[in-house]
Amino acid sequence: MYKIIGNNNKVNYGCIDEPIEWNYEAFKLLDFFNKEIKGIKKKFAYHQFNYIGITAGKYIVGFATVDLGYLKNVFAFIYSEDKGMILESDDKCLGFSKKMDFPRNPDNYITTFNSGKTSVRVEKSHDRGMLHVDCNFKDQLKFKGNFNFSIESHQPLRVLNPSVPTRFTYTEKCSPLVANDFEISLDGNPLAFETDNVTAIYDWSGGYLRRETNWYWTAFGTILPNKTSIGANFAAFTNETYFSENAFWIDHKRTRVSRVLYDFNEQEPYQTWHVYDEAGLVDLIFTPDGERSDKINGGPLVKTIFRQFVGSFDGFFKPADGGKVEFTKVKGFCEIHRAIW
Repeated sequence: MYKIIGNNNKVNYGCIDEPIEWNYEAFKLLDFFNKEIKGIKKKFAYHQFNYIGITAGKYIVGFATVDLGYLKNVFAFIYSEDKGMILESDDKCLGFSKKMDFPRNPDNYITTFNSGKTSVRVEKSHDRGMLHVDCNFKDQLKFKGNFNFSIESHQPLRVLNPSVPTRFTYTEKCSPLVANDFEISLDGNPLAFETDNVTAIYDWSGGYLRRETNWYWTAFGTILPNKTSIGANFAAFTNETYFSENAFWIDHKRTRVSRVLYDFNEQEPYQTWHVYDEAGLVDLIFTPDGERSDKINGGPLVKTIFRQFVGSFDGFFKPADGGKVEFTKVKGFCEIHRAIW
């Protein structure tokens, strides 16, 4: 088992294709002058979040659990091709609240959240090769499903990187996870969709992130008409100097991408985005259709700007050991995120 923290506070950075021992508590967090940070300051510096996006026919669902130490958050939305953004849900509570249980174990966990009319349960086990979700947001949006998911069968991208020289971030990304079963309802009415093409994108991150964290982010997954499964998860402004957080998958075979570039106008984000790499492995045009956004201005302590766009991708992947895979109108996500936290 791969220990993330070794002897003498050494972080074992790398791309990790084996089970992890998440011994993060052994890490000695240091400030700019290498003085140890302890107690509540260390607790609040640790952040962990899990985002899952599900595409079922014309419907796209996104939801996340977020633990910033001092603040916990669960949000969700459902988007429809013909109606746009149908419903958004957002629940926040203080860090000491017992409403959320978000275990510190990226490989095997059961995350729960219960508050009022909102309940979330996400169970993941690489040991058993499964991901299960069962969610009820505001007693309006309800969905549950089961997906196969393991290190061996899906080749997720799992990288451990320095955030800055005195901090680390681990992330696990994979797409697509194909549903064994899935159901969804809105205001008590079951929604109809193509049951043989329900896919999920998975994204989990945790660690001691930068005090100021920014990223552009892209993720999508689907099964093409010829039954080829494709997926991708890309980011910029994250860890370009160490182990790349970028990869795409064709029939669950991973191709890592060293760096991805974003060419778009952040002031006019509903214009098309060009997402590509210099080696010619990836070239995408993203057309946004709608968005979920959030903004927090907590003075000098906390500031966030979050804009997650739903839309469609046209483009291609070109793995080093195979031919070009082209696709059009694949639904997915692009995101702008800026935070001081």
